Amino acid sequence: MADRDHWKPRHLARVGFTTTPSCWDDVVQQFLTVVPQGVGAMQRVLHIPAYEYELAQRSKNFHLQEEAAQALADSKCDVVGQIGTNWVHAGGTSPDDIKRMTDEISTRVGVPFLMAGLCIVNALKSIGAKRITVANGYYREDWKAGINRFLEQAGFEVLAAGNLVDQGLYSSLDEMKEVEAATHWDYPAADVARACILAHEAAPDADAIVQTGSGFRTLPVVEAVEGIAGKPLVASDGALFWAILQELKLGLPVTQSGMLLNS
Repeated sequence: MADRDHWKPRHLARVGFTTTPSCWDDVVQQFLTVVPQGVGAMQRVLHIPAYEYELAQRSKNFHLQEEAAQALADSKCDVVGQIGTNWVHAGGTSPDDIKRMTDEISTRVGVPFLMAGLCIVNALKSIGAKRITVANGYYREDWKAGINRFLEQAGFEVLAAGNLVDQGLYSSLDEMKEVEAATHWDYPAADVARACILAHEAAPDADAIVQTGSGFRTLPVVEAVEGIAGKPLVASDGALFWAILQELKLGLPVTQSGMLLNS
């Protein structure tokens, strides 16, 4: 008789990601450095011809998120996470709007569908944060205004907020675009860490530091930032990974990944 142990799935759980058009996104590689061994991941890049990273393009093509989530669910993913924080506010939507929309998509595709921007909100609420300071990273003016509005609509008091130019780390949007072109939106870890620390220094009484851009990979620097600030760093990447693990309920520890994920 065949050994039925060989019939067991290779992975404890399978996670899918919908990712931004025209962008090299290493979310799968990042995710697999955090989660317990045995979790698998795949991604599906949205395709929007002539994509220019504009909010209007995201709002117009929001339906593609569900299409991608369905494809990943059909591929046996247990949960689907959406990368790109700006999608939650691109059409002027509020946290309540996005909660309703993600619940509806989850029901239709058959697995939980999690959007990064709403995961930031839920993570902040889970740790009891009320007053926040925001590192808007590489965000353009309309992106910055939109996500900060979204956070305020969720009930948080934004004590300070600013992007790399506001913080004095970069001289202009043109300089940011040069870095993005050279790195495929993968900003240097030193700049990511410094932006988060400057956000803390701008409002040291805040309960948490928020980092809004998925192109800022905070996992390599989160423990260093929190060691200096003495408070949680709730970022787009970490909050989404935290929410995914909440859904999977693996009961396995995560370590050396910051206060939120280590919890």
